[in-house]
Amino acid sequence: MKCEEAGRCIDAYLDSELELSQRLELELHLSLCRSCSSLVQEGEEFRSFFRANAPKYKAPPRLRTKVLATARREKAKLTFALLHQPWAYAAAAFVLSLSLALNILFPDVGKEVSRQAVLRHSRSISADHLVDVASADPHVVKSWLTAKLDFSPPVVGLPASGYSLIGGRLDVIQNRQVATVVYKNRKEVVTLFCWPPKKEHLPAGDHFIEGYLAYTWSNAECNYILVSKLSDRETDEFVDSFRDHVQSGIYF
Repeated sequence: MKCEEAGRCIDAYLDSELELSQRLELELHLSLCRSCSSLVQEGEEFRSFFRANAPKYKAPPRLRTKVLATARREKAKLTFALLHQPWAYAAAAFVLSLSLALNILFPDVGKEVSRQAVLRHSRSISADHLVDVASADPHVVKSWLTAKLDFSPPVVGLPASGYSLIGGRLDVIQNRQVATVVYKNRKEVVTLFCWPPKKEHLPAGDHFIEGYLAYTWSNAECNYILVSKLSDRETDEFVDSFRDHVQSGIYF
């Protein structure tokens, strides 16, 4: 495959619409061509930025439950049907090999930084050192963090119902200092890491690591990682409320 043909395939590739043979041919080309690989990265960054900043409408709980249940049933049917095909095992081995190759060529940045965030979160709990500056006043926490960093992080005093600010601290993610803001409800500690994106915006997504849920997203000002043992529903509520505060400019 040449660059001209690769360029015509990139949008379909990013939308997962290429046939298997075309996708493999393009991925081989991307592994050898830095120019086209950069175009793919730029496309992924644009999509991540758009997803992070586009309006988000939450489905009603009943609809969400029905959709997830339907998806699980369809996945189970497809898995059962595939396993009863004679070519299934060879195909499964091929898909596994391809997946490993893609992970090497295009590592999941969100998952890698989430691992670091989970480690920082768990260590702060085990060492009983949740914050460097202890205060429920967002002005105090924001001023302290801003004085230590090269950016001014958003600090929301009451990010969601039942959660209170307990303070902030400095951490290191991807070899750079980040702002860490810590909240608590009746049962859980919730740690929010944030730092300005340079070229790479974190894609929205969740990762289950060492018993913790790490949720990533970004906007024009910051990349965010939320680490806790909250349920999916509780995490969605916290993130939605936090975003509303930040977008409205009501931090305190």
